[in-house]
Amino acid sequence: MIYLLPSISATLGAILSFSLFRSKHKEASVLASFLALVFSIFLLFEPDRFTAFFYVDSLSKIFLLMISSVYLGVVIFSIGYLEHSHGHLVKSCQYFSLLDIFVGIMLFSVTLNNFGLFWVSIEATTFATALLVASENDIAALEAAWRYIMIVSVGLTIGLVGTLFLYSSAHTLSITDLLSRQNQGSLFFLSGMLLVIGYGTKIGIFPMYTWLPDAHGKAPAPISAIFSAVLLPVSLYPLIRFFEVYQDPSLSKFAFVLGFLSVMTGSIMTLNQRLYKRLFAYSSVENMGLSLIGVSLGSYALFGTIVLIFTHAFAKSGVFMLTGNMLHELKTRKIEDVKGLIKIMPKTGLFLFFGALAVTGTPPFATFFGELLIVSKTINYYGWIVGVALFFFLMCGFLFINYRVINMVFNDETKPVSSAKESPFTFVPVIFITLAAFVILIVPIFYRFIEGVIK
Repeated sequence: MIYLLPSISATLGAILSFSLFRSKHKEASVLASFLALVFSIFLLFEPDRFTAFFYVDSLSKIFLLMISSVYLGVVIFSIGYLEHSHGHLVKSCQYFSLLDIFVGIMLFSVTLNNFGLFWVSIEATTFATALLVASENDIAALEAAWRYIMIVSVGLTIGLVGTLFLYSSAHTLSITDLLSRQNQGSLFFLSGMLLVIGYGTKIGIFPMYTWLPDAHGKAPAPISAIFSAVLLPVSLYPLIRFFEVYQDPSLSKFAFVLGFLSVMTGSIMTLNQRLYKRLFAYSSVENMGLSLIGVSLGSYALFGTIVLIFTHAFAKSGVFMLTGNMLHELKTRKIEDVKGLIKIMPKTGLFLFFGALAVTGTPPFATFFGELLIVSKTINYYGWIVGVALFFFLMCGFLFINYRVINMVFNDETKPVSSAKESPFTFVPVIFITLAAFVILIVPIFYRFIEGVIK
């Protein structure tokens, strides 16, 4: 029960925001998110727990900490963001209530000991967030929400079929039961392929990634932040668990190919993006593709994936929040319309620059270390040609994204903007991107903490 405290806090926040304290819904959400973070930190020091219902080890605790941290930041930033936004599809109390219940489901999902309940939880996040994606209340936002529901639901239906095949093959969906037996057979392999495709759709993996740039591009900035930072990694979590119970070279190659194609697609698509939020959305496709590659390879590449998604959570959420500042003050989503950001909005410009470096794997950010581990394992497993090709596409993403961000931030062709001022809540993304820079210092502690998960 103690491991449900972060999820219970978020759920109570949702209830209070929606019904009991409508006039104090923001305070209720802030309190709920703060308590969720406190409980998540407390659980880091609690022993692992494996029961018929719970499977809580160091990896679960890392995910709880990551989700709770981003949750608190997004709730605080949303207060300032919503004050400057009008005409939303949902009221402010409904927005915070949906955000709380969405996070509560994610916090619940990473403590579970059942692949069937994983599927239910990930599917539930889709319906809890559809209104949040459409909350800008225009045709493009509604279309993005519709595409999000349709494509992700198709993918998760495939994941459901994979889950049924898994049960037919093993007669159990429990992680602890599956770990205690020899898992093999064509039906088990087929279930693995379907699970990779199904959850891969929610992660934004090739070829089912098309919902992601639309949803990220049209959702409010705080929602884009929490989508990219934690929803995508939480959807990857069941696959990490599946590769724990079933190591098959053919399934590993299948996941590797999809991950590689995602890195290639995400990197190339950043070249011709005209909207800055879509630019960072394709960066998420690239990062999640690389994360799937790390999961498929296992060993120290899996550690690279965990470091990558943890650092990416802080950096990418910070970047998306800063794009919210830009949209409010500059009234444009186009990259070509943003010039001299460092003069107009110094904090937003400077930390957008650092945030872009972090999400593209620039040293000394820990994303570089995570990518280095994954590329090294790729060379070790598939040879130099494949490893160099993967490195090439990562470099393409690095160059295309940072070229555009440098132009937006430092280009001197500044267009005069009256009364451009930064949100007082800019401190949230500033703290997040600063934290992303310091993750590299705790990597050794990180490794010792999750050593039992890395095999």
